[in-house]
Amino acid sequence: MAHVTIKPKKGFRSLRMDEEMAVVKAAIARVNRGGLVRIVEFSVMSNHVHLIVEAENSGDLSKGMASLNTGLGMRLNRLWGRVRPGSVFAERFHLEVITSPTQMRNVLKYVLRNDVHHGLGLGVLDPCSSAMSFGGFAERRGASKVDCVSVEARSWLLRTGWMKGGGRGLLTIHDIPRVTGVLQA
Repeated sequence: MAHVTIKPKKGFRSLRMDEEMAVVKAAIARVNRGGLVRIVEFSVMSNHVHLIVEAENSGDLSKGMASLNTGLGMRLNRLWGRVRPGSVFAERFHLEVITSPTQMRNVLKYVLRNDVHHGLGLGVLDPCSSAMSFGGFAERRGASKVDCVSVEARSWLLRTGWMKGGGRGLLTIHDIPRVTGVLQA
């Protein structure tokens, strides 16, 4: 289980624009179909993407993220009309391994409410994330699941374990995210 962050180099358009969001979501869906990793939750900011990812091992995680970066980079290059395409991403990715229910709870809050962390003040769940499809918000209990490119969690930690950590129980849309740890390259 991991919290992964990918970040394009400086100077590109916002990833939250409609066309860019469509490209990011298509890349997530493609990687989820590949079977190496499962992107369970995500949040897209203007200049980075947060992912909560399940993988069987570090090799699968590395290959899955390389596939995401390559495919996403190629599609963004095409969208942006880059004639001499080079790498879109500044680095491979940053990684935080998640090992406890409390850490998972904090990462869920951080990723699903990253709009609040960055001061976007949307007042609603961020449409550039998987928050509307997340069934762990108390306010969304019983609501129909919104169609999303992320996939259902398989691990205990992501399915129910996170509810035993920290504040215990469901999250609320008013939970304030906080930085969960140091990300590693």
